[in-house]
Amino acid sequence: MDGMLTVPENFPPAYITFLEAQDEGFAETVLMVMKQSLAEGKYGILVSSHALDRQAELSQEVPFGEVVEGTR
Repeated sequence: MDGMLTVPENFPPAYITFLEAQDEGFAETVLMVMKQSLAEGKYGILVSSHALDRQAELSQEVPFGEVVEGTR
């Protein structure tokens, strides 16, 4: 990461690892969802790839603190 993103110290390691592998634009999108996940403490992040873009959302199917990539 180039220091542009501010990541909370209590972020799960999987979230940080995932963010570091993303381009800055998508990392900012995912970061907002991750902060929501952290605030609720219930669900992990599902990153889905569509034909033209990628999206991140909270998912009941993903354990808290984890990131799963898939297609919807």
